[in-house]
Amino acid sequence: MDKVVMVGVFDFVNFHVCKALLDKGIEVRGIQIETEDDYDILIEKRLEIGRNANFSEVTSGDILNSSNENETIVLSVYDLYMRYKEEYLLNEDMLINLISKNKWEQIVILAPSQMLANVFESKAEIVIDDFINRAKSQKQDIHLLYLPTLFGTWQPDTFMFQNSILTDMNRGKPFRGLREETNDAIFVDDTVNSIIEIIENKQPGRYLLQSGKSNQWNLCASFLRINEQASTERKAETKEDNFIIVTVKNTVSIAEGLTKQIDHAHRINS
Repeated sequence: MDKVVMVGVFDFVNFHVCKALLDKGIEVRGIQIETEDDYDILIEKRLEIGRNANFSEVTSGDILNSSNENETIVLSVYDLYMRYKEEYLLNEDMLINLISKNKWEQIVILAPSQMLANVFESKAEIVIDDFINRAKSQKQDIHLLYLPTLFGTWQPDTFMFQNSILTDMNRGKPFRGLREETNDAIFVDDTVNSIIEIIENKQPGRYLLQSGKSNQWNLCASFLRINEQASTERKAETKEDNFIIVTVKNTVSIAEGLTKQIDHAHRINS
């Protein structure tokens, strides 16, 4: 894997994946779906990676008009879902065309782990399921990586953890409701290592990433002193078994990971 195109490159998980790829010397072309409410954060993220010679920011038109035979494309539906931006998945010209009109070496879609359930609880999940099915109808050999709650630097305030941190700083916005699942939680940097390893193995399929430990989300909530009454359980009951479980290697404790997230939030929002 020498070249990667990332759609939504400055979103939470994708941004961490992008930085890890650049650290490995891999060329990354990034497309961002911009929104006005993220403008200040986008500036910070562009400053963080913009000086890397292996990174370039492009448009979807640039990608559609170029040859992609030796490139991998990564789309984080997970990030769109957690940012309440799943309506972008309804734009067939923008995303399905990117998947179908190019000769990608690999196609990688990151999705929330709730999408492994047989019954979907919201319109957003139905939209995501429809998009994944349309993508699979175009290209059968797709990496589908299902992720639980991820925490760490740059987590959006649509996650309860980051919203709680910002609220303690008097910078919080009204919480829109719990979308993340509460079965599991993994530090994002550790998760990224597993994501890249799966991609580099070049074995398309369905993968569920897990911490391998119990009660991780609740332990995170407890560390942040989140009132249990404020968190309605949002557990993904997986009823399928035709996927590969990947246990993410944990390199930091919950306390260390969340402390990094807290310190980062203070620095960015001070």
